Amino acid sequence: MGQVSKPFDEFEDAVAPGVPRGIVARWTLAALRLISFVSLWTAIGTAAFIILSHGVPGIIGRPLPFSVKSGVPLLAIGLSYISLVVTLPRSPSQYLVGILVGVAFVLWGSEQFLKNREIISFIDDCVVFLFVTDLSIVIRRNFRECAHEGPVREAGMKKRGK
Repeated sequence: MGQVSKPFDEFEDAVAPGVPRGIVARWTLAALRLISFVSLWTAIGTAAFIILSHGVPGIIGRPLPFSVKSGVPLLAIGLSYISLVVTLPRSPSQYLVGILVGVAFVLWGSEQFLKNREIISFIDDCVVFLFVTDLSIVIRRNFRECAHEGPVREAGMKKRGK
């Protein structure tokens, strides 16, 4: 408990795992994890395709027959993360942080398909708000844990005779 958390270590101190009760809960958990897995690989595949599609036309001498918008991997990775977060045992603040990040990516990806500048600007502002809120929660948690680390570290030093 006396450790400072690092960015992206949100799974390390999750609450005790609970086994879902009932067949519906188990099937729902399995479906959400399948959605997370498929969305993850969709995000990785489409992001790689987007990068490769910039270089391949120069190599083969002609453009590829189709393209993928950058919103596709953003939507997919956001959906994957949300689906994963809700299937894992976590504290309420960890659920909040995880869901905020996932929603931010989904919003960021969805704006890639819009034309209305006012809506795009509003979504951009929402994404910035979600990222700032998310990192604020992580930073505040680190500050709280740093404040508790001092007495723990001093007590450890006294035990070792230093």
